[in-house]
Amino acid sequence: MIRVDPGDYIGIIGGGQLGRMMAYSAYQLGYRIAVLDPDSESPLAQIAHKKIIAAYDDKKAVQELAGLASVMTYEFENVSVPELESVSRDHPIFPNLRLLSISQNRINEKNMCRRLGLKTANFLGAETYEQCSQLLEFGHYPAVVKIARGGYDGKGQWRVESRTELEEVLEKRPHMPLIIEEFVPYDVEISVVLTRDQQKEMVDFGVMENYHRQGILDVSISPARVSEQVAERAISYARQIASDLDLVGTMTVEFFVVGDEVLVNELAPRPHNSGHLTIEAFDYSQFDQHIRAIAGVPLGRPCRGTPAAMANLLGDLWQQGALDWRKALETPHTSVHLYGKSEPRLGRKMGHITALADTPEAAGRRVRHAREELTRDLTL
Repeated sequence: MIRVDPGDYIGIIGGGQLGRMMAYSAYQLGYRIAVLDPDSESPLAQIAHKKIIAAYDDKKAVQELAGLASVMTYEFENVSVPELESVSRDHPIFPNLRLLSISQNRINEKNMCRRLGLKTANFLGAETYEQCSQLLEFGHYPAVVKIARGGYDGKGQWRVESRTELEEVLEKRPHMPLIIEEFVPYDVEISVVLTRDQQKEMVDFGVMENYHRQGILDVSISPARVSEQVAERAISYARQIASDLDLVGTMTVEFFVVGDEVLVNELAPRPHNSGHLTIEAFDYSQFDQHIRAIAGVPLGRPCRGTPAAMANLLGDLWQQGALDWRKALETPHTSVHLYGKSEPRLGRKMGHITALADTPEAAGRRVRHAREELTRDLTL
């Protein structure tokens, strides 16, 4: 088992807000953080002990990080698997690269779920440009065409209502793998965030209920207001995936709920936006558990939860004028997290608000109210 001692370095590939929150958890246990990111002022780079400023696929930079760190992890999926493979024999990387590779390709994700007997939307994939014409044989409409690699927060996706519209998309298609998925008229979207350690012990945070706006997560509520049967099935599916892929660290599985059925949508081999509320709502957050797992420290127990909700703060809010954070914090039982990003672009995640309450419904109302207060009576 890999054990990291206080004072040792944990290497994180990617300098975004997830890495920043991983670092906060690591610092509580006395670890140091080294980050590899091309931006010297990224959220994690601002607080890391060591910054390696380079592209994620820079072989020399990856080797430098590996040589410095006792263990490595990553805070987003779009990193270079070949470069990590070149150092993985002698330097531990969690979650493992097989899991990472599967999560980088939506076709592989869906095939993995089918292999495990888990339900997904109907789909058809095309790994090469030449195979894309085969997608015209797909007969389930409406549907969504997605790039199989890359893309997030709704980017790289096109909804099509018919074969004719599919042909129009394919005529302009990028030279990369594509997948077409039947549009699911779901009742609600949910996610399960769980952590598995090096000794195969697992803890989860129950089921989160998620609402999106323009393809970007807007609000998450915990616990999800779904039946006990649905919650148990989603958690069981997520644990099955984690075990099969030999997860070490925190992973998130997203689902569509249709009646009593649970369909796997996507997985993320890392802490997740929907799990941010665990910082306040649970004894140990998703970031605490991730660091404990990869460092060989026992996972936190019990994982007691309080009804909570999280609302994203996108750069759109800043376009309306100066924000007064005191207004949000005047709402009882709320916490504001800002990521240190200097440029509030449209759609960019700049921070989030968490609210606790006696019920999930009350938490959802409270967090939305706190966010609305930020833009009330703005100084324009």
